[in-house]
Amino acid sequence: MDTVAFLAYLDGRQTRWRLVLDDCIDDAGEDPRARLLAVFDALKEWDTSPSGFRSCAFVHAQVELAAPEHPGRRVVARQKRALRDQVRELAEATGTPDPDLLADQLLLLYEGVIAQYTVGTVDNAADRAHATARQLIAAATPQPLDAFWAGPRTV
Repeated sequence: MDTVAFLAYLDGRQTRWRLVLDDCIDDAGEDPRARLLAVFDALKEWDTSPSGFRSCAFVHAQVELAAPEHPGRRVVARQKRALRDQVRELAEATGTPDPDLLADQLLLLYEGVIAQYTVGTVDNAADRAHATARQLIAAATPQPLDAFWAGPRTV
C-alpha cells in the first residue's frame, strides 16, 4: 500500500466530511441544541449525497491497519478525537450539566449508525439516529421543549 496516497485519501475524506458538518452546524442557527443535533443533520446529508455513503473510511482504516505504528492510525485517532472534542463543545453550549456524558452518548449513537451502514440491518438509520439524538439532547438539556423539539427536523 502506498502510505502517502492512503494518507491523502483520508485527508480528502476528512475535508469533505468537515465541509458537510460545518455547513450543517452553521445552517442550524443560534440554538445550541440545534447546533448539536446538526451532527446528525450532517449524517443524513452524507447519507443522501450523490457519492453515496458506505460507512466510515476512518473506521475501516483503523481495522485494516494492524501495525500500531502505522501513520494512518494516528490520523484516524486524531480525526475521531477532534470530532469528540467538537461534539463535547457543542454539548457544553446547551447548558447540559454533564457535557461529557451527552457527548459520549451521541458519539456512541453516531458510530453505531456508521457501523450499521456496513451491515445494513436498520432501515432509515440516519433518520432514526437523528430522532434518537433529538431525544437525548432534549432529555439532557435544561431548556423547555419547544416546537422544534416536538418533531423531526428535515435537512
